[in-house]
Amino acid sequence: MKKQNVLIIGNKPYKNFNLNSVVDSFDVIYRFNMVCPGNNNGTKFGKLAMCSHVYGNFANDLISKEKTVEIYGDQLGVEFLHEWYDFYKANKQNFEEIFYERTDKYSMNKLLSLYNCPYKFSKLPSTGYSVMFKNMLQGNDVYVSGFTICEDEIRTTQGEIEEFAVSKNVKDVCHSFSEERDILAWLHNNNKIDATLCMLEDTSEVNLKPNKYRTLPSRFILDLLNKEKK
Repeated sequence: MKKQNVLIIGNKPYKNFNLNSVVDSFDVIYRFNMVCPGNNNGTKFGKLAMCSHVYGNFANDLISKEKTVEIYGDQLGVEFLHEWYDFYKANKQNFEEIFYERTDKYSMNKLLSLYNCPYKFSKLPSTGYSVMFKNMLQGNDVYVSGFTICEDEIRTTQGEIEEFAVSKNVKDVCHSFSEERDILAWLHNNNKIDATLCMLEDTSEVNLKPNKYRTLPSRFILDLLNKEKK
């Protein structure tokens, strides 16, 4: 199987920096759950991975818009949910693939042990990490964008209500965001993945935010970012 240039795109919103040409330059891109391409985050639809409840509600038989707001309205804004629902219903066939991504922390921890990584998942990893590890196992060149790597950054997603985002960052109920940051940075610093784009601030110019892990940007990504702004 041919090695591919894969970009794993988290749902962090970018309002000021346009990543379209950077994202679209990759061979394969993965998106997650309730996201719309084209919001400064690439125009390619790519492959859409869904967690169990999102896949169950939308992949086959679409639940109603009213039911969508009822289920997700405490997390995502109503206006966003309406727009996403209409977009998804009209465009779901444009994704290369829509699939349920099962998350298995035990197999992921096994790979981390093989890498001699000092960090492990104690809680269920986010769907994006599962896709990341799958592509690492396949030997692809894995690049990551839109994941949180800075400790002082509130982890949020497109359309998310601010109060909910703050609450989930404090509680760490389903996922451990601190563990995921540790693992993401370690994988980058040990050349298993390239998480340079996760350092990118949402400003009109290229600004990379430093973090406690002292991650260094790759020349490859810096060149892509500089081409974007020319």
